[in-house]
Amino acid sequence: MKLLIDARSLGSHPSGVGMYVFDFLKELLKDQRFEITLLSDVATSSEMLWLAQQNVPIITYGKPIAKSAGVFSYFKFVQDSIDYYQPDVFWEPNNLIPVPIRRFTGKIMVTIHDIFPITQPENQGFLYPIYFKYGIRQTLKQADMITYNSVETKLETERVFPQAKDISHLISYIIINKPDFSDAPVTPDVLFKNLKLDGEDYLLYIGNLEKRKGTDLLLKAYARYRTLGGTKKLYLGGKIREPEIQQVYEQISKNTSGIVSLGYVGNEQKIALFRHCSGFVFPSRAEGFGIPVVEAMHYNKPILASNLSIFHEIVGDSISYFESSGTEEQQIQNLAEAMLQLKTADFAAYTNVVQRYLPHQLGIAFCDYIWEQGNSH
Repeated sequence: MKLLIDARSLGSHPSGVGMYVFDFLKELLKDQRFEITLLSDVATSSEMLWLAQQNVPIITYGKPIAKSAGVFSYFKFVQDSIDYYQPDVFWEPNNLIPVPIRRFTGKIMVTIHDIFPITQPENQGFLYPIYFKYGIRQTLKQADMITYNSVETKLETERVFPQAKDISHLISYIIINKPDFSDAPVTPDVLFKNLKLDGEDYLLYIGNLEKRKGTDLLLKAYARYRTLGGTKKLYLGGKIREPEIQQVYEQISKNTSGIVSLGYVGNEQKIALFRHCSGFVFPSRAEGFGIPVVEAMHYNKPILASNLSIFHEIVGDSISYFESSGTEEQQIQNLAEAMLQLKTADFAAYTNVVQRYLPHQLGIAFCDYIWEQGNSH
């Protein structure tokens, strides 16, 4: 079966969606039933270079494509590629196919990771929610198959777009690999010249620093935590994505000691940070899945997250939660108090959870779904 896959989220600096694509690509490559060709805007990431070394054909548009600007011209390139390769299945793993795909007799599969631009437009700017809603409608008109990364994403999509209920679907949770500790030097100073991670007593956050992720709550709650007698430092691994978060960070860090913003952290740095932290905090306001919560389990660290239904779906009662409803002041107080009382990790419960998201658990079902649906009439 010929698969044509839009892998542009993997092209340069992969984030969550890009790594989702990469992990399932590795599972597809193990399956002899599939002949795979990738499309992308550019192909400069280490993941793309690895795929090229596996002799996977990668066809590039030639220049980077922004979140929405330029997508329409990029899909002219996608249409030309579909015309040329005539795949049995075209997989769009980036939520949207904003233009009609013409002259195609194969199956179209789309992955919907979340619909936050619609359900939480306050975190998305003015234009993008309008574009996203249009794009989802256009996508659902064409999709023969949908993969969702959680039951919650499926239910939310079907609530807002009831027509999605009539489309074949698979709940395909995110693959979360066991960390390869050989990737990170034994001595963290190799990675963090100005930090002494060995024996450091710090709380850790990994992820983009933006309002949807609750970074503003975390910073304000950390200041409160210090006034309540908390002594652990707070390390933030991720880029500051929004001016509002930058402003909150500057204000809080000026008056509160112990906050360390590391910027973007690579895989080696992330492993070192997880290994040496005393607890992981993830106060997100909304998630389609929440990869870092499961990642932290591989290190047997205490985990504190916001009381979102998605976290209960993916990890159940194996972690600690703070009540994330109510006023901002109530949320800040709840989070600060919970940070003071981190519970010890439940190793047995963690082991049961992480098994669900390993490649061999998820890859077979994903490949079989494409094969069966791609051959159905």
